[in-house]
Amino acid sequence: MNIQKFDFFLFLMLMLLVGWGCTSEGGNEQQKAKPTTVEQLDPYSAPLYAAQNEAEAKNFSVKLVGGEQFQLAEKQGQVVLLNIWATWCAPCREETPELVDLYEKYKEKGFVILGVSIDEQGMSVVKPFIEEYEVNYPMVIDDGTIMDKYGPTMGVPTTYIIDKRGNLRYFAVGAVTSKELEPRIKALLDEDVGSKS
Repeated sequence: MNIQKFDFFLFLMLMLLVGWGCTSEGGNEQQKAKPTTVEQLDPYSAPLYAAQNEAEAKNFSVKLVGGEQFQLAEKQGQVVLLNIWATWCAPCREETPELVDLYEKYKEKGFVILGVSIDEQGMSVVKPFIEEYEVNYPMVIDDGTIMDKYGPTMGVPTTYIIDKRGNLRYFAVGAVTSKELEPRIKALLDEDVGSKS
């Protein structure tokens, strides 16, 4: 495991561990003063964890299902939701229609979703999924390029939200509802790129 990947993995593990520690009773006051989970708006959603320190999202370049190239670094100035999923995952199927709706609503305002399929069967299962759920956002079948930088995950779906400056802002494991996501997406879209968060 290279140093950059180890640093990123360590960042995620610490973020989750501190988040769990903040929700338990007792503990020290410093942890309570700086929780990593954000206020949950929907009890049916997986919780979002907020980055406590500025952490630049790892760049990657991949070929999309439609044949176009997608490079994360070229999306600076936009808000990017990276959704790692699989066709065999029931929670992934549950959240997909909400992601489709969010993308349709905010794509003209600078919101990008990249669906990252980890299905080993490739197009034979991903293409029918895209058609069934009328997926309207860019999709890639990962050959390891993205998972080398954003894995290993603790489960699917896993969601990362990246701000206009290219920094990781939120992380979730499990299906995240639009009620949980939309206020965060709107706030990030409204952020002044020149200002610090």
